[in-house]
Amino acid sequence: MMESKTRSWWVYLLFFFISQLAGGGVAVVLTATKLASAEESLVLSLLMANLLAIGMFLLWRQRDVTWVRTAAGVQGENLRHTGLVFAMALPIIVLVNLVQEAFFPEIPDLVGEETFKAIMYNPLGLLTVAVLGPLAEELLFRGGIQGGFPTISGKTALLLSTLIFALAHLNPAQMPAAFILGAVLGFAYWWTGSLVAPVCIHVFNNSIACVLSFLSPNDDSLIRFVGGNERAGVLAAVCIFFLVITLHAVRQEMRKSTEKR
Repeated sequence: MMESKTRSWWVYLLFFFISQLAGGGVAVVLTATKLASAEESLVLSLLMANLLAIGMFLLWRQRDVTWVRTAAGVQGENLRHTGLVFAMALPIIVLVNLVQEAFFPEIPDLVGEETFKAIMYNPLGLLTVAVLGPLAEELLFRGGIQGGFPTISGKTALLLSTLIFALAHLNPAQMPAAFILGAVLGFAYWWTGSLVAPVCIHVFNNSIACVLSFLSPNDDSLIRFVGGNERAGVLAAVCIFFLVITLHAVRQEMRKSTEKR
């Protein structure tokens, strides 16, 4: 029987930074040699960084990191949990964006709107931000880092991986939202036992930014996109109502699962 590959959480964090540095190195070389424009170099560096991160994870992944629970009798339960946690995440994502825009608009953004749009309007950049980036980060941060704390409780591992996920973004404007999103993604991974839910939630979150960038090229603010503060307030109220309902459903499902055990 093959032995399970066990890696400490910091190994996957190291993979993350190695991939980011390698991608940055590619951008510098391409720009310096004039083989690509600055925007093209940035897109290619992001693409390489994420592909490298995915590749390193697949080579050194722990065998207990799975996409779907396979134990007898849990497939249906896992499907319900995945659907519920995804439904719970949707209003949280919208609320986080509304709150940050309304109350914390001055947080420094090291990426900048111009850079983000340059990435979005490149097909490879769009693919990287909307799909490959979320996939790479979930493999490393949830599958690797959160799953790499074997000696502590699942909830503590969730909190630590969330904090690391937020800090690893290295951009003040992203860190608050990344912390909350990381908590949701960590809960999704902890509760469902698979990577399907967190990957889908992360893809949805990043896709919102992409959609706003295309639909509102001059201003990708969610508040302005929905029509101003009043409509944003109505949207927030709807999200809170929906969130309460889904949280209640999640709590009920968790209680049922506990009673079964």
